[in-house]
Amino acid sequence: MQGGRKLFLLFVITGALYSLRPSVGLAAPWETLSPDHWAYEEIRWLQVLGYLQELNPSHKPYTRGEIAATLLVDRPPDEEPARGRYDLLLDEFAPEMAGQEGWEAFAGARSFAGFEAKHGQEGREAGYGIITGGVGNARLGIHTTLRADLDLVEDDNYRGKVWNEVAGLTESAYFVAIGNKHRWELKIGRDHRYWGPGDDHLLLNHSPRGLDQISFRVRWGWGEFTALVGQLDDFEDLTSESPATGVRTSRFLSAHRIELLPWNWLRIGLSETLLFTGDVRLGSMNPFLPYYGELVNENSEGNGLFGLDFITYPHAGFEVFGELLLDDVQIEQEKPEDLEPAEWGWLIGCRWAGMSGRLGAEVTYSGITNRTYNAIEPRYRYLNYGLPLGSELGNDGDRLQVTVSSWPQAWLRLYAFWDFRRLGEGRVTAPFDTSYMSYTIDEGYSEPFPTGVVEKKHTLGIGLSALQQRYFQLEGWIGHDWITDAFHIPDQKEEGFRGRITLNIRFDHLTLYP
Repeated sequence: MQGGRKLFLLFVITGALYSLRPSVGLAAPWETLSPDHWAYEEIRWLQVLGYLQELNPSHKPYTRGEIAATLLVDRPPDEEPARGRYDLLLDEFAPEMAGQEGWEAFAGARSFAGFEAKHGQEGREAGYGIITGGVGNARLGIHTTLRADLDLVEDDNYRGKVWNEVAGLTESAYFVAIGNKHRWELKIGRDHRYWGPGDDHLLLNHSPRGLDQISFRVRWGWGEFTALVGQLDDFEDLTSESPATGVRTSRFLSAHRIELLPWNWLRIGLSETLLFTGDVRLGSMNPFLPYYGELVNENSEGNGLFGLDFITYPHAGFEVFGELLLDDVQIEQEKPEDLEPAEWGWLIGCRWAGMSGRLGAEVTYSGITNRTYNAIEPRYRYLNYGLPLGSELGNDGDRLQVTVSSWPQAWLRLYAFWDFRRLGEGRVTAPFDTSYMSYTIDEGYSEPFPTGVVEKKHTLGIGLSALQQRYFQLEGWIGHDWITDAFHIPDQKEEGFRGRITLNIRFDHLTLYP
C-alpha cells in the first residue's frame, strides 16, 4: 500500500471516530500539547503583543491545563483580529477552563496529509497520522500516542524501523501527576521536551519521537526548576570482534534547568545536560549537582553541554531573545589537545507585532561551530535514533531567517520569508576531526567557519495557515532556492522551486467514559 493510501486510511479512521463520538470536549489538564498543534503559533505571537506571558516561552511543550489557567487570569485583547485569535484559544481550551471532575477516558486521531515537491526530484505524498488515547482525572493521567510517518522515511539520519514506506513509532507514552495550580509536575515515560527561545532550540529540541524519561518540574512566583533522566537509543559498536551483532552500550541523558524572572519583562534560563553511557551512575543522575564537576572529579566519561538563554520584552509589541550553547572551550594552551577549536553555538533574534495583531515580523540568526554535539567517541554524540538532540542545523553552519506575517482574518495567517543558510562539511555523524593535533602550541591552529567547501542556499517564499474551527487546518508554503557550491562541490549551482501543502484534521478528544 502506497503512502498516500495509508494517510487516506487515517483520514477515514479520524472521521469514523468523530462520527461515533458520544461527546467532544473532554478536559485533560495534565496532557502535554503536541508540538504540531496550531495553538503554539498563536500563543507565540500573542505573547509578543503582551498577552499570555504567564506561559513560559522557553520551556515546552505546554500542558493543556497550564494554557487554560493562563487564559482564565489573562485579559483578552480589545481589538480585532487579535481578539479573534485569542477567542480561538478560548474555544480550544474551554473544557480545561471549565475543570474536570472524576475520571474520564478518551481516544482520538489526527492526520497531516498532503503533498511535497522539490526541484530535481519527483513529488511525493507527505505527512503523518496519529492515533491517541488516555485516561485521567484532574491530577493524574496516562497518555499514549502512536504515529505513522511518511516524512521520517525521507530523513537519511533516521535509524528507526520502516514498514512498507512508512515509519511507525510510539511518539509518546507517559504517566503524569500534577500539583495544585500546576506548581509541580512528575512524569514517567516518553514525551517531548525542548528548552530555549525561538523555533530552533540549541539544547534539547523537539523530535517526532519523544524522550524516554523520568522528570519533575517545580514552579514558584519568580522562577522554576526542571530536571530529567532519560534513556537514548543504544550505541552499537560494529567494529567489535562480532561485527554481525556488535556490542551494544546503553546511553543516558541527564538534564536540569533553572529559570528566573527578576522582572516581569525578563526571563533568564540556565541549562545543563550530560550524555553518558554504560552502567547507571547515580552521581550523573543527581539533579542538584553540576554535571561538569561530576565528570572532572569522578574522572568519568561523558559529553556535557551548557546553555544560557534569555527573553525580554522592552515594550508591548517587541521581543528580543537569545541563546548561547557551550560544548567545549579550551582555556589552557599547553599541549596539542588544547588547540581544539571552540565548540559552541548561538541564537539571537527579535519579533515585532502590531496593528492590533494584524502584522508581525521576526528576524533570527543562529549558528553552530564544527564538532559541536559530536565527540571523539561516537557513543557520546547528541543524537537519538539518528535525529538531533540539539539544533536542526547540526553543526558547522549558520542560518539567517526573516519572516513577515499578516492576519487579514483571525483564522488566516499569510506570510513571506527569506532564509539564507551556510553549511560546511562538518557533520555530527562524521568522525571527529582531530587535524589540530598535527600542530604544535607554537605553530597554533585555526580554521574558517564554516569549514571546507561551504554550500550556500538562499530561499524566498510565501505560505499560509488557515484554521477552520479548531478541527481543520490547511497549511502550505512554496519557495525558490538558489544554491551555490551545492553538495560542497565547487562552482556547482542549483535552483528551483519546492513546496509543501497539508490538510490537518484533529479529533484528539473523543470521550469514551463516562
